Amino acid sequence: MKSFIIFLSIVVCLLSSCSENPVDEYAHQAVLPSDIMSPKKWEPSISVKAARQEAIPGKILTVEGFIGGRKNPFTRGKAVFILGDDALKTCDEIPGDSCPTPWDVCCEDRKKVATSTLSVQILDENGSLLSGTLNGVAGIEAGKRVKVQGTVSESSTSESLALEVSALEILND
Repeated sequence: MKSFIIFLSIVVCLLSSCSENPVDEYAHQAVLPSDIMSPKKWEPSISVKAARQEAIPGKILTVEGFIGGRKNPFTRGKAVFILGDDALKTCDEIPGDSCPTPWDVCCEDRKKVATSTLSVQILDENGSLLSGTLNGVAGIEAGKRVKVQGTVSESSTSESLALEVSALEILND
């Protein structure tokens, strides 16, 4: 009996020990709706700044910009990213700058960044925010230029615009 308890203790320790790649339940990748990246007949797109001017909850907008505006533009564990306006200067556009995260626009005034970004959200069929990060899903990465089409969220304000996206296209692969 004593050897069985020792054996069981060893098995429990092995099963609960750390691995080289610990699982982070909040960092798993989102599973996109099957048609979100399908070819669409796009309406003419507008800039993020123009979208902020037209931000009426329930309105459908097609917006173009880049994934960025902060060092990590993705929300951990949720299908959300920040879309930046092309008027924001990324660090790779500054001669001699060797910033490893040029999409974070750290050389720009924070107030300008706040008024030149919006949140892109992907919802499930029940209208809830999809679980899992968008980082790395279907080529979605920081710095990529994208076009999104979606509805201005009912929770949007003049300071915080959220777009519930129904279509997404990566523009620079």
